[in-house]
Amino acid sequence: MFGVILAGGSGTRFWPKSREQSPKQLLKIVGPRTMIQNTVERLLPLIPASNIFMVTHALHAFETCHQTESFKVPPSQLLAEPVGKNTAAAIGLAAKVLQEKDPNAVMAVFPADHVVKDPKNFHEVLRQGEKIAEKGFLVTLGIQPTRPEQGYGYIKQGQALKGSECAYEVERFVEKPDATTAQKFIDDGGYSWNCGVFLWKVSTILEEIQTHLPDLSEKLSSIASHTVANNRKYGYRILDSEGEKLYDSLPFISIDHAVLEKSKRVAVIPAKIQWSDVGAWDALLDVAEKDGNGNVLTENVTELDCSGSIIQGEDRLIAAVGLKEIIVVDTPDALLVCNKNQAQEVKQLVNQLKEKNRPEVKLGVTVQKPWGSYTVLEKRDGYLVKRLDVNSGERLSLQSHNHRSEHWTVVSGTATVDLDDKQITVKENEFLFIPQFSKHRLANQQNTPLIIIEVQMGDKVDEDDIIRYQDDYDRN
Repeated sequence: MFGVILAGGSGTRFWPKSREQSPKQLLKIVGPRTMIQNTVERLLPLIPASNIFMVTHALHAFETCHQTESFKVPPSQLLAEPVGKNTAAAIGLAAKVLQEKDPNAVMAVFPADHVVKDPKNFHEVLRQGEKIAEKGFLVTLGIQPTRPEQGYGYIKQGQALKGSECAYEVERFVEKPDATTAQKFIDDGGYSWNCGVFLWKVSTILEEIQTHLPDLSEKLSSIASHTVANNRKYGYRILDSEGEKLYDSLPFISIDHAVLEKSKRVAVIPAKIQWSDVGAWDALLDVAEKDGNGNVLTENVTELDCSGSIIQGEDRLIAAVGLKEIIVVDTPDALLVCNKNQAQEVKQLVNQLKEKNRPEVKLGVTVQKPWGSYTVLEKRDGYLVKRLDVNSGERLSLQSHNHRSEHWTVVSGTATVDLDDKQITVKENEFLFIPQFSKHRLANQQNTPLIIIEVQMGDKVDEDDIIRYQDDYDRN
């Protein structure tokens, strides 16, 4: 069995912790690992790393490979989308790639950002689903509803599947009903939540895509032939220029709408796996550890007379008094405060911020880079202060700036700097001035991390003022 992890979501309901360039699946939302690390770890007892494939946006491909490296998932098995086209395109592309390996193999599809608190039963359900998928069915897992949730799709369970003790025919799908309808589904029984975990043979899903979405099917073969290994540290697969054009022309549609709602070969397995899609901040009340008053708090929070609240922060102290069912999420550059019952509306709030072109939608103060990361410590007119964390063996691009000079102070490690026609070694507690217009390159050739405080000064202090001449990561 192959496992395909879909890691293309943006997680806007988890703003301000989740941003466009650091989406939910790459963050530590529940536990000490990131969401995608938890997903890979959960699959490994059943599916070897050599059979795990991932699909994500090109912006997040490098960091996704970095986070899954310790699990031995081959970077060549990550497919980078140039643009998100929803799940039908991502699943179709993965299926075409797997078709070259074994068209009759079962392909199991998993979201990258869900929580499963009963992995043992989860594995058993997947084994059951694999057997049914081998018979030519499209298998989905159904979760017993615990509340009239409006944010999930529902599956109406039909007759028991012949020859199976655990699966049922799917009578119909219902997409995100209103509260009254959702409550009726619970009262009537026979409905389950669609959790987005699917199993089918590679050949079966490709046949169904060809039947129900011929436009996508027609282009998939060409797109698959235009996948190439990139030139970066991790050799994940990208699309060449022709492949990008083809992918951009694909319809934006989910596999549910495109295929499952139309197919006559769909089966559902009721799954008791303690599942949550962690779709918004209020979901932490179901999956995270709570105190005696039902609060979910980070270590930097001191509270008095609070109950049923989610208070999340990073380094600075948060003091809360008398909060009842309130969500507070504090980050260095943005603060969210909302009623717990309105957690789903954070997405609308983010859309408003997009319309205002607020930079907090895309980036946080810490930005992951292929070479490490940088953190903005302070920005004012005429100057910017950053902390650079350069990983061992990595280096930045050879670059220059037209609008600023830079002052570097090494606080940890040893920097190797190419500055115009010289190479300079800068050790801890030493500093170096980088003049405006000078070609320069920063590298960490040591086995220990390199930390630098960078002060930029000029009439333009932002990421647009970078002219790259050489780059290990093939950036423009």
